[in-house]
Amino acid sequence: MSEIRGEALAAFMTDAGVDSWGVAACPPSPWPYAPALPFAISLGIRIDPAIIAEVEHGPTAAYLAEYERLNVKLRATTEDLAALLRERGAAAELVQPTDSPDPSVVDWVDARVFAHKTAATQAGLGWIGKTALFVSPRLGPRLRLATVFTDAELAAGEPVSESRCGSCRRCVDACPAGAGRDVLWTAGMPRDMLLDFSACERQNASNIGAVGDICGICIAVCPYGRSHGGV
Repeated sequence: MSEIRGEALAAFMTDAGVDSWGVAACPPSPWPYAPALPFAISLGIRIDPAIIAEVEHGPTAAYLAEYERLNVKLRATTEDLAALLRERGAAAELVQPTDSPDPSVVDWVDARVFAHKTAATQAGLGWIGKTALFVSPRLGPRLRLATVFTDAELAAGEPVSESRCGSCRRCVDACPAGAGRDVLWTAGMPRDMLLDFSACERQNASNIGAVGDICGICIAVCPYGRSHGGV
């Protein structure tokens, strides 16, 4: 039995500079590409508000650098958290931020396939928006996610199962690819019902050579998170 308690996790998150975190109870049949462990710790670190504010009309070099900085920070944080859990007698497997696999980490689960958003919504941290972004009520979509799975006995949050976007469609209207479908998410909904992902990918590919294969406009225009350091 692991000796780690919620207070120890909270202290770790504070020291590590994690802005949002929670625990999800995993289903008996593991989520796709997730390890067969009973709990998932979802953690997010916010994007610098000043940097994301400049992305409203298109991606910038500063945003690309921030995206990469957060991937590095989340990779280190998940490794440290997994090590802490193991030191306390628990099993732990980490899922690093999407698009940042590190082949030196032998227990890395394919983050290009596992949906961090699933763990985050099941931990009660937020919902999925109209362009398939995870949206925190406090930080909006202005954060990057990672996940650590464990068998440590932890108190799980109350899952969020419905969108809270209402009639807002700012991300849909702002998308240069027209990828958003203006559909309200419910838990278990396929991504394709929310987003034309191929159109999003083509838009991102058009940025290569300038600021990398990222966009970020839908993140910048979302009204959630602006009151917490945004513009």
